[in-house]
Amino acid sequence: MAAISKIKIDGFKAFPKEFELVLDGKNLLMYGENGSGKSSIYYALHALLQSQYHDKGSIYFDKNNSENIVNKDTTTVDPYIELELEGSNTKYHLSKNGYEEIPHQPISPLRDMNSECVFINHKFLFHGFSFRNSQYIDLFPVFIKDILPFILTRDNSEYIGNIYDEVMKGIRRHGSSNQIEDSYRKRIEKFNSELQYIINLINLNASNIYKKYFQNENERNLKIILEYADNQDKVPHPNKSYWLRCSYRYQRVNKAGAWKEKQVSSGLEILQPSIMLKIEEEANDVYKQIEKPQTYFNEARLTAIILSIRFSLLDTIAKGNGRFMALDDMLISLDMSNRAKVIDFLLNISDKYKIYLFTHDRAFYNFICHKIKQYNLSNSWVYKTISYSKKRQEPIVIDEHSDYLSKAKSFYELGDYETSAINLRKYIEQSVKGLLPYELSTDADGKFLELEKLWKRLITFYSNNGNAIDLRIQKLFSDSKLLILNPAAHFQRLSTPIYRTELDKVFDIVNSIQSLNRIDNKLIIEGGKQITFHHPTINYKCSFELDSDLEIIQDEHIVARIPKCKNIKWSYNNIENWDFETNSQNNAHVLLKASPNLKKFFESCCQKLPLGITHDMLMHNCKIDNKTSLIEFFGKVDLLKIAVKIKK
Repeated sequence: MAAISKIKIDGFKAFPKEFELVLDGKNLLMYGENGSGKSSIYYALHALLQSQYHDKGSIYFDKNNSENIVNKDTTTVDPYIELELEGSNTKYHLSKNGYEEIPHQPISPLRDMNSECVFINHKFLFHGFSFRNSQYIDLFPVFIKDILPFILTRDNSEYIGNIYDEVMKGIRRHGSSNQIEDSYRKRIEKFNSELQYIINLINLNASNIYKKYFQNENERNLKIILEYADNQDKVPHPNKSYWLRCSYRYQRVNKAGAWKEKQVSSGLEILQPSIMLKIEEEANDVYKQIEKPQTYFNEARLTAIILSIRFSLLDTIAKGNGRFMALDDMLISLDMSNRAKVIDFLLNISDKYKIYLFTHDRAFYNFICHKIKQYNLSNSWVYKTISYSKKRQEPIVIDEHSDYLSKAKSFYELGDYETSAINLRKYIEQSVKGLLPYELSTDADGKFLELEKLWKRLITFYSNNGNAIDLRIQKLFSDSKLLILNPAAHFQRLSTPIYRTELDKVFDIVNSIQSLNRIDNKLIIEGGKQITFHHPTINYKCSFELDSDLEIIQDEHIVARIPKCKNIKWSYNNIENWDFETNSQNNAHVLLKASPNLKKFFESCCQKLPLGITHDMLMHNCKIDNKTSLIEFFGKVDLLKIAVKIKK
């Protein structure tokens, strides 16, 4: 059985139009605010798989049926739910015509998938422990609604829930007698036998799961026990379990001061079973039963107990085969530390079960992303955000790992202009970095510059290379509110709103940036050229020639080929070859025959001469053939200083 590759929904619940969610066989993490449509995806999966147990397509998708869950605004003639599995073109389809496969398959994989998949939402957990203080916890209603419809009998012939439904249709008797048909009695016996087997599995595993994944440090050990016993009391006791029975109904009555059992039904009735939850807590190596767990434990521990019961039925041994766990806002009442325990459990079994996790809590969503990364499982997940678009009046799904521009367009469509602006800023920032050489997009410490500084450098860089950026675009950028948005924030809100017309202008900026070609440029000062330096305030001058070409290559990096200096000459107060160490003329000075590297020569001038010379002074006052300064030649950017040096 392959995993789900694609889900389609049209006209069902929150989706008025055709909606497609591509999973490609991966796990799903989806964030969406309440009312966004995420729960509709959860229920679509539930409805389609449950069609293997009860096909309710004719009810759900018939607009004339009072129980339909067709979207009220849909214009779709035939609403449907459909999914595809990896490696197959077969469409598994549910509509008002019921469940069908296109093309028809001799054996449906969805039957086995339904028996191995798990659906859990906050309602399931709530029903597991929402009992009054005076009540004992009977879990049979939870089992018959949320567990038994998904579990096949041991011979794989039918769902256990189907047996119960058949029994509940009515007692089958021999003719007009009050005797039950043997076949009917056997159906009751089979139900009880199959349910007892399930209860035994839970009792074997639940306590261990709780201890391994959910028990807090220094917390007492627990035994989680489900009782499903064939007690024969005529009048059921509230703290005892009972099998499904077909019998007479009795009640206790007080007659002449004595309590007696009295038959109150005129004929046989189907008596509901009960599954009693018993919790024992260890103290001094002795386990003692907790009388009322719902009052003794807090909600976090009760949730962990109910999840341990449900998780104890998972097959964590067999290889993953497309089965999945769909979890919709099931942990909304837990703090992050207890949520983390559940996420650890899910990630530990994500190689056995696909996980489809839906949440309305952005902080929790980000936390799960972090945990997935910690487990080194990022590539096996798809990350989605779903939002309701008022403009289009339908949910829209955004790929959380899509590029910033795609997100900006999606949020623009949703009418969330502030989030769109944040993503536009990030896209512009990313694009400008890509157009500038690395050395122009970072500061001296190698950290990327803020967008405003990046933009100014881009303007200068392109202008100096003969590709001036349109003045209209420059003004649009300067006027944009993007400049006051924090680029690191995901959902920062401004004190004044951003309007659609403003964003339209920012999209103009994006279009302009996209039209720019990356500059691949080479600046060359030819070998043999003379460089002359005149100190701006002191009577000192120096000249030298380049022994080879000085090349500055501008691409992804600014790379410089640095030549050597030769024929070095200098004078101080009109005295040639002045030696600052001896304070006298030195016509045998070592520098007269030296040929130092240009950058090293500049460094020496700055460090050894007592003239207050700086690198910036040299760049502004060294002129090529007494005409153009180095800084002007390099487009008013000190490329020599920031370039990555390579050998000649």
